[in-house]
Parts: sequence; structure tokens; C-alpha cells
Amino acid sequence: MSIDSEQRKIGSRACAIVHYQIDAERWLYREDPDPAVGRDCVIELSENDRWLGHRLECQIKGTKNPSKLTREDAFTYSLETRTIQYALNSSGAFVLFYVDVVNEIVYYLPVQDYFIENKQLFDKLDAQQETINVHIPQANILAKGDRELREIARSTYVDGPGPDLKRYLQMRLF
Repeated sequence: MSIDSEQRKIGSRACAIVHYQIDAERWLYREDPDPAVGRDCVIELSENDRWLGHRLECQIKGTKNPSKLTREDAFTYSLETRTIQYALNSSGAFVLFYVDVVNEIVYYLPVQDYFIENKQLFDKLDAQQETINVHIPQANILAKGDRELREIARSTYVDGPGPDLKRYLQMRLF
């Protein structure tokens, strides 16, 4: 007989919180786990009741005790480099959702944008580390609206996975 784990319960709770907080009027949430790359779900954006292929690939991580940096307004999370490599090689957006399951707060980090803003992190990928610490801004809260996430979903990333990675925002058609 197998025994259930606390981490599995926290992870399931985190996924349920993200699913609940995504605006169903605008987004389609699909579980689409791929353990090889660390993806848990895909969230597709509907604009004016049209599906235009704008989506977010997401990893969801839950915690009961978010670890906050002392000097910055951010949380620290150790993200696996295989997940980062997958995200940086993707032309579509990849977002890490960091969920405080006690207070039901969902923080997010657009992975490609984080590396574009912190180019020195590309060197750590070359160092063959298993994880890299990323900093998730406390201001990036899902419940505060999703304008930024919609913009991220409309983005295309090119010239990755190295320091030449760039983001292009697709214009709204209507």
C-alpha cells in the first residue's frame, strides 16, 4: 500500500487554486502535464470569443511557506534547469506560478522575460547546474487582473535560448 505525501497534497491544492483564479471568461485552462520538461498546464487566451493560439505553458509550484528575499520584494524559488531550458527554447510564453496555498495567493514569473532582464543567468545554464534560483516579484499576483498575462500570452520569443533571446508582442487583431 502506498502512502500519500504532503508535497503531493500541496501541489494538487496549488493547481486547484490556479484553475479557480484564472478568469474563465478569457482563459481556457487545460491540464497538460509533461514531467520531462516540468509543464503542468496550458492556459489559452480567448479574445472577443476567438481563439488565436495565444497561450501560456505553465509550471505550478505550491508552498505553505513562501521564502521571501530580505532585501527585495520577491520570493526565491529554485527552478530546475531542464524546465528553464525548455522555456528558453520555446517560441511561446512559459510562466511559473508560485502558489501560497495557505493564503491562496498566486504569484507568477514569465520565465523568458526574467532571463531577458537578467542576462547574466545564461552563464549559470552553461555551468550545468541542476537548479537556478529565480526571484518572483510579490507584485506579480494573478488576482490583481490579468492584463500582463494576456500580453505575455500574445508574445513570441525568438533567438533563444541564449543571451540574444528577444520578445515580440503580437498586435491585437480586433
